[in-house]
Amino acid sequence: MSLFSRKPEFGVEDFSRDFYERFILNPAVEGSDVGAMYLDKVRESIVEADKSFSRVAPAVLAAATTPLRFELLALAWIHKFGDKSAIQQSVFTKGYLQEIEREDIWQDSETYNQAVARSVTAGKDPSRASDRFSVGFVTNMRVELFKEYHEAGYDDECVARVLNRLMVGDLRNNVRTPVYLMFALFNKLGFEGDFSPSDEAGSRLNAVILGFYKGARQRLDGVRIGR
Repeated sequence: MSLFSRKPEFGVEDFSRDFYERFILNPAVEGSDVGAMYLDKVRESIVEADKSFSRVAPAVLAAATTPLRFELLALAWIHKFGDKSAIQQSVFTKGYLQEIEREDIWQDSETYNQAVARSVTAGKDPSRASDRFSVGFVTNMRVELFKEYHEAGYDDECVARVLNRLMVGDLRNNVRTPVYLMFALFNKLGFEGDFSPSDEAGSRLNAVILGFYKGARQRLDGVRIGR
């Protein structure tokens, strides 16, 4: 392999901090807040497809999508580097958000993490032996790995977040998980109960979620992660 084709190597902490600060928390180009500009376009597009979204203020949309993007990076991370590296990344993320006094992001991202976890066993019928086996397999694997990481001294909450992402397929080939994330986003935006968007609005929101995931995955595909 040519030296010029080797991927740059980053530590878990350095990569995560850089990604959070450059692409989620402070995305600016030549002094312009490109993150806010993008979300304005997203809001305009969704309102065009479903007028009920006109009551969602830009600040509310930003507050709801920020923890979503943290969860999507974490999901892309486990897909790319596996659970052991993902545990380290989860521990760093919790500490980093405490460090910058944004624990609210960590707390709010739990909603999306739970949506990811539910998507794994969604649609399983307890009356079917194969479905019961599938649910039991996922549950047992989470329990055993939780014990392992707990005994190794890792933060239980950080471990649980990672294990909730086990068995979730790559979102580029997974239609179920983005839908669960989309409805979690609706709840964050103030839509409750049996609210359902227009088909076009749902399609556009799914594209936004997938775009966030693809962006994170693209960055991870371009690097090697060391300790």
